[in-house]
Amino acid sequence: MKKAETQNNNLLKGWRKVKLGEVAGVLGGFAFKSSWFNKQRIGYPVIKIQNLGQDGFIDTQNIEYVDIDLVNKNISKFKVGYNDFFVAMTGATAGKIAVLKDINKDYYLNQRVGKFYIKDKNKLDFKYLYYSIFMPKNKIVLRQLADGSAQGNMSTGQIEELLEINLPSLDEQKRIADILSAFDDKIELNNKIIKTLEEMAQEVFKEWFVRFRFPGWQKVKFVDSELGKIPEGWEISKIGEKLTTILGGTPSTSNKSYWENGDIPWINSGAINDFPIINSTNFITKKGLENSAAKLMPVKTIVLPLVISIGKPVNISMLAKEMSGNQSVVGIVGNDKITPEYIYCWVQYKKQEIYGSASGGAQQHINKNIIDSTLILIPKGEILDSFNRKVVPFFDTIIKKAFEHQTLAILRDLLLPKLMSGEILVNS
Repeated sequence: MKKAETQNNNLLKGWRKVKLGEVAGVLGGFAFKSSWFNKQRIGYPVIKIQNLGQDGFIDTQNIEYVDIDLVNKNISKFKVGYNDFFVAMTGATAGKIAVLKDINKDYYLNQRVGKFYIKDKNKLDFKYLYYSIFMPKNKIVLRQLADGSAQGNMSTGQIEELLEINLPSLDEQKRIADILSAFDDKIELNNKIIKTLEEMAQEVFKEWFVRFRFPGWQKVKFVDSELGKIPEGWEISKIGEKLTTILGGTPSTSNKSYWENGDIPWINSGAINDFPIINSTNFITKKGLENSAAKLMPVKTIVLPLVISIGKPVNISMLAKEMSGNQSVVGIVGNDKITPEYIYCWVQYKKQEIYGSASGGAQQHINKNIIDSTLILIPKGEILDSFNRKVVPFFDTIIKKAFEHQTLAILRDLLLPKLMSGEILVNS
């Protein structure tokens, strides 16, 4: 790469600026009826506006399903897949952009979400279009479109008319896209590593502490307990008796000194959708922390939401750095005997039981007492030590990869406008 020479801020020779609608378009989604969705996650997954995640990726964990056989058959044009990317077209999230990174299945597109597509492959590279839409100036245009409407609504026609992209030759487009996609490929790989390591940890946990096939299990006597048959000498207690649990709080939003120039990470329950948690929802000041129910939770605190949505998976997560949380977040802190890694796996295993008593409407609630009173199995020290030696490195790598992901995204975003404007040229 080399720095380009430009004059009077004009585009480079051979480049031109075009409206999005000249070379690409936006397809609005299908109006699936709410009655067509099912809680059993049967049929086909549908991308709804709330699935456009904070990190620029579609949140596939919280996807809702419809049985296509029960609805209009003529919806094939609304089928979307790997590397398709979308924009939220209404509501509080209007203007948000996200890309789908699931190679395992096809999805369908719901109304209020638009999918970008190209009109002529000989003029526009698909990956280059993606990065053009992610240009800061186009993000601003989308946000202004949303802010200009009482409901945050925008139309496909408005997006096609008001977004502009710089258009070099097709070869140059592909070279630019290849550089930027190298960052995203690494981010995607890190996400896969994180998922795989988490699944490996869960499998070791289940093998040792659910199926009780831990090293030396054949020589162990099993006895009756509140949790069924368990190895003799193992302990059963309540989470709140053996571990520190922390309920968060929110500093008064009317007091600016609690929020302005804050440097203490603070999360709400929505942040728990990420695993691990490295990004805060907001920041509060030391004064805000001291004058509210918010408390600092240490690295590797296991965090659970007190508010969940009917029909959607419940997510449990782990803090990758010290943070505070609001009153809808409960943290469980590990200790020298019971590690955060074991707690995480145990809470995931008991998740259905913990949230089985949730009450309320579409938004259901539990309280901290339910978490505190949940039983936890405490294996003998040598068995738990062996588990930790095997599994703790998995979680350490997960946290390392999450921060690497963050750094890669920052570097990509710094490079993006320089490449897309021609300020930096790619060597052919």
